[in-house]
Amino acid sequence: MANKHFVHASTHPTATIRLGSFDVPCTVLSSTEATAHVRVLTTGGISEHITFVRDGEVRRARVALRKQGPLGLDLWLDLQASQDARAA
Repeated sequence: MANKHFVHASTHPTATIRLGSFDVPCTVLSSTEATAHVRVLTTGGISEHITFVRDGEVRRARVALRKQGPLGLDLWLDLQASQDARAA
């Protein structure tokens, strides 16, 4: 029988999603230069366009896909869309 109170320490890097003056912590499950798959524990208040902060780098991102699961809200972020919009 599994111990329901055991919390496994995550080995994934962390980042934040900035919502105005409030930062929501998230876990980076996978990432490339153009995309990121992150998990947050909160389910509300995350709009389609967000500010993604990782390792001191601040980037605008678009939420391409969101899926609610038992461990939180998974977001697939398009980091390239905001760069393309600035370059145009």
